[in-house]
Amino acid sequence: MKNISFLSPPRITTTDYIIIGGGLAGCMLAWMLHTRGKRFLLLDTPHKSNASRISAGIINPITGKRFSPFWDSQSVMESALKAYSTLERQFGKTFLREITALRLFTDTEERDLWFSKRASTLTFAEYLPQESISGDIRQQHGGIRYGAWHLDVEQLVRTLRTWLEAEGCLRNETYNSESTIFSSESVIVETETECFSAQHIIFANGWKTLETSLWKDLPLSPAKGELLTVQAERVPEEMLVHGVFVLPLDNSTLRIGASYSWEELDDTPTPNTASALIAQAQEIFPVPMTLLRHDAGVRPAAQDSKPILGVHPVEPRCAVFNGFGSKGAVYTPYCAEALVDFFEEAKPLAAWCALTRWKAWRGSAEF
Repeated sequence: MKNISFLSPPRITTTDYIIIGGGLAGCMLAWMLHTRGKRFLLLDTPHKSNASRISAGIINPITGKRFSPFWDSQSVMESALKAYSTLERQFGKTFLREITALRLFTDTEERDLWFSKRASTLTFAEYLPQESISGDIRQQHGGIRYGAWHLDVEQLVRTLRTWLEAEGCLRNETYNSESTIFSSESVIVETETECFSAQHIIFANGWKTLETSLWKDLPLSPAKGELLTVQAERVPEEMLVHGVFVLPLDNSTLRIGASYSWEELDDTPTPNTASALIAQAQEIFPVPMTLLRHDAGVRPAAQDSKPILGVHPVEPRCAVFNGFGSKGAVYTPYCAEALVDFFEEAKPLAAWCALTRWKAWRGSAEF
């Protein structure tokens, strides 16, 4: 990226914000700016790899081996429910549905961990002993049942992109960091067909942000994930979680996921992974399954598994909106609102999601 003055380029489009990336993160950030009456342009290359393609859209309030809730769970969940219900009213579509999750204990140690560490605080979850769980489900140690949500990420992103294009706010352009110029007054981005001037540029393009010189050392740990849609002879009454998740979509279709690989970062589905996921699903729900769809992509997980929001310590007009990993469905609305509040109302970002939680990324633009 250059840091020089730009002299009267032709066809400059002036706006408040330029957003790089048109997956769930970029589209939700654009929508949030729209609700505040701000001008913006979103630049994205269609059909390129993004994490939204492999997002199961599951909002699971209990995750990980230690049954961890998500960060600032009350505020985050309130923001998600408010945003998605507003979007449903705006577009006349259903994006979010409530589901029931049944997490099966792997062994007695995991069951003991639940009772010793989480049962007293996560009281919304109901303990189920082995004998009370349906015989259709294979398990030996019981589990916990609780409420969760499923966001139709694919439909939401498609709807938002169609709306953004109709509003003239989406450009199907390839972003080139070498054609970005920062000055004390603005940031200018030149593409093959246009030139844009804005007050801020925000990178919401997932792991591809690492290909940008200013953000090449961003503390991301990208992981390839694969997601299956299968036809099944029958489906469980609730989402099953046991290493993998088995999510009923209708009375004959399941979504199964997800895999994690830190070696081959590409969007090529691998047959061996599909076979392994189906085998894991059939271990707990043993019915014939036929593969209908197999998606792969790269998740932009942060090294500490929390979102990353903030401005660059050297270029304060350059910001990042990233690190959502597999939890974009729950974190994106809260984080989009927080970043817009930071720019428009000078509200500090919460420490748990601020870029400056890493000492190396602290600079003149403190939070």
